Amino acid sequence: MAKKAFVIITSSEEGKAAYGITTDDDRSVYVPPGIADALELDEFDEIEAILIQNDRENIPYKAIRARRIGEETVDTEAVG
Repeated sequence: MAKKAFVIITSSEEGKAAYGITTDDDRSVYVPPGIADALELDEFDEIEAILIQNDRENIPYKAIRARRIGEETVDTEAVG
């Protein structure tokens, strides 16, 4: 089941995926490289994202669309 949540980025490296934590339930989020690069994410950035269940047990959510708060949405289909 998908959900919309606010996410604080906790780890980000150029050209790689970013990771964050949801503000509502403190659960880990995987942000794919295409989204992370398109948004130029850095640690402590705050985004709004649509999350789905991730395939990995230790990181429960995966962002499939995201935007910086107050900006346009970026999705995985548009960025690869």
